[in-house]
Amino acid sequence: MSDEQILTSNGRREFLTRAALTTAAVTSAATAAHPAVGATRAAAEGGSGASLDPSREPRAVGVAAFTKSFAHDANGVVDPEAFRQFERACASGVVSDWEALPIKNEIRLVNPLASYSWKSAAGADPLAHQVIALPPFPRLESIELAEQALELYWMALLRDVPLWDYSRSSLVREAVAELRTTSLNANTTADTLFRLNSPGERSGHYLSQFLWMTIPYGAHITYQQYRSAHRGVEFMTKREEYLRVANGEWPVGIMNHYADPLYTRTGRDLGEYVHWDFSCQSFVDAASILIGNPHRPREAMSRANPYKSSRSMNGFVSFGPAYAYNMMGSVSDCAMRACWYEKWIRHRALRPEAYGALVDRVARGESAGSVGIHPMIANTDAVKRVRAKFGSALLPQAYPEGAPAHPSYPSGHAAIAGACVTVLKALFDEKREIRFPVQPTNDGRDWEALDTTLPRPTVGGELNKLAANVAMGRNFAGIHWRSDAEQGLRLGESVALAWLRAEREKSVEGRQGWLTGFEFSDFSGKVVRA
Repeated sequence: MSDEQILTSNGRREFLTRAALTTAAVTSAATAAHPAVGATRAAAEGGSGASLDPSREPRAVGVAAFTKSFAHDANGVVDPEAFRQFERACASGVVSDWEALPIKNEIRLVNPLASYSWKSAAGADPLAHQVIALPPFPRLESIELAEQALELYWMALLRDVPLWDYSRSSLVREAVAELRTTSLNANTTADTLFRLNSPGERSGHYLSQFLWMTIPYGAHITYQQYRSAHRGVEFMTKREEYLRVANGEWPVGIMNHYADPLYTRTGRDLGEYVHWDFSCQSFVDAASILIGNPHRPREAMSRANPYKSSRSMNGFVSFGPAYAYNMMGSVSDCAMRACWYEKWIRHRALRPEAYGALVDRVARGESAGSVGIHPMIANTDAVKRVRAKFGSALLPQAYPEGAPAHPSYPSGHAAIAGACVTVLKALFDEKREIRFPVQPTNDGRDWEALDTTLPRPTVGGELNKLAANVAMGRNFAGIHWRSDAEQGLRLGESVALAWLRAEREKSVEGRQGWLTGFEFSDFSGKVVRA
């Protein structure tokens, strides 16, 4: 049996065992595990010693695995020896193993060593044992992954339709009709298309007020007009272009932007916003909007905050304006480390662009069974439209470089969003109505008051919507799966709950019983206390 056959067949465990790897050979294992204490070599070389248990780590392998930046053949199959070295490095956590990887081009792997700081032989983060372990990423051949891919093909086709025009778009109606044939989107409508399901998130405009309202930055006011990419420009739609990027070559494509910044209106605009944002940018912005006047901080605060009703004190360093800003960075750091552990140690799932390459192979005549994907996807209307438009069934990418060089599952943006929005809901009154809500004009060049026929937005609903926007914005760009978004939000929320409990326990207010706990609604709508 050849290496390629092994990588794409049920002989995967034999392949990994033969290569002396210690990672899991199937994606169906459902049990999460802490990495075992590492080998003497790892300790001697200063590595994490995070060896993996092949019977317990639910991760993807072979063509189902993340392989970007390594050499691939003309069919997009990763070089077997490069893959073996990659798996060894993941299992050892040793810097010299990572430095020895055959990465020859400009697109380098994004910080895999950070994954070992969450749980490793060198010590676990104090919060790690309180945080959920994510379920396995969908199997490559599953109908579940095919349905998620179908959603991404439609997101690509609808990138330039204004999000508030979905109910009037004939193309949206056709997308809804096809997506409703799947389990994933069986109940979707034009008004709920590409939305998640947290409280308030399906109400009113798709986009959150926190992406439109003016932001007070000290004595400065920032208007939320952003650099917007030209309509209709897609990347990695040609086989040669895809292979160059898969091999780690920086793309020759250039993204052009409109001369004037615009308010966010479309999926492409949203995808471009989350292309350039720093990790917790939109949530720092939301905190600024919610705080408003920092010299009168009580108004927006949660009723559970003891400073809301204090006779003599306002919060500042703890549970006040300074705290609101500082906690965005603190909880983001924890969420990113938990996310990187899931990405690099537990799952190492392929990016949608790589799945699109498999769809293209089926569209060009190979059988879905030999390629390893579900046959449904290649025969869909969305894929046929993409192929008619671009000459291939590759998933069109909004970014010239496609996805970043780290595994797909879960989404880092979603993990940060889940964590930051959770702590913002804990600190601010989520039932309070947003004052002076706005919406962009149709051309995106200005803003106007929110349509009075729409529901009045609340703080909690718009924060949930912001989390969904940031998570699904990366899906609009074609670089993440719905699983990445949904599970990333769950992971971030779990990190935030552990972080908030630790904050309460260490604070003077908590130790003296003045702060009895944070109370807010989670993404499922359940009221929780931390």
